[in-house]
Amino acid sequence: MLLQKRVHEEIGMVVASRARIDLLLENYLLALACVDQCSQCAPETVRNRLALNLERAERLYSDAAADGLAGEEQGIDAIHAALAEVNASTRAGLRDGWIISEMVTDLELATRHGRRLFDAACLQTG
Repeated sequence: MLLQKRVHEEIGMVVASRARIDLLLENYLLALACVDQCSQCAPETVRNRLALNLERAERLYSDAAADGLAGEEQGIDAIHAALAEVNASTRAGLRDGWIISEMVTDLELATRHGRRLFDAACLQTG
């Protein structure tokens, strides 16, 4: 019985880890799409912010994929939900043709949420 409970808990941790990593992958892909869609006519500051955010999102995703995100730190579900919400908003913006320069702040916010998610998950496991 104890073994079954442990196996069930480990499976739950793997599912939670995959869901969190998927959100970080989505954040990275959205950042990449925005860099790709950004016009060369956009202000240099916008292009630089997008590029810097893309680097951060890529590093965050690769670290998460390597380390896993199975921790259960208090508040992690709220961080997960916040990241999912900002990712959904950014995805809608791309789909609906929002001006990329207006999306930079959301992209940066999503990456900050991703960092908080990574830190919270790794605090328990690391």
